[in-house]
Amino acid sequence: MLKNTQNGTISLLAVDGVFVAIGLIPNTEYLRGVLPLDEWGYIVTTELMETTVPGIFAAGDIRHNSVKQAIAAAGDGAVAALSAEKFVGSL
Repeated sequence: MLKNTQNGTISLLAVDGVFVAIGLIPNTEYLRGVLPLDEWGYIVTTELMETTVPGIFAAGDIRHNSVKQAIAAAGDGAVAALSAEKFVGSL
């Protein structure tokens, strides 16, 4: 079921599947000046998901050079968690 957001009409579209895309612009404006962002607003990290600020890590679609896929974001999250654990253990 679809709703036209311009005129409010409802219609039915028969499909076998749906791929939802919510956009490509990261919600990182609040980090400008705190973390380095690339020209599109993605957070720059190392391969260990580290930012240039010690103790701050970034993972998933918000990260520069992310492949923008859920499975890759999950892997990034695992790497970030291990990196954060190592960082906290070194304090």
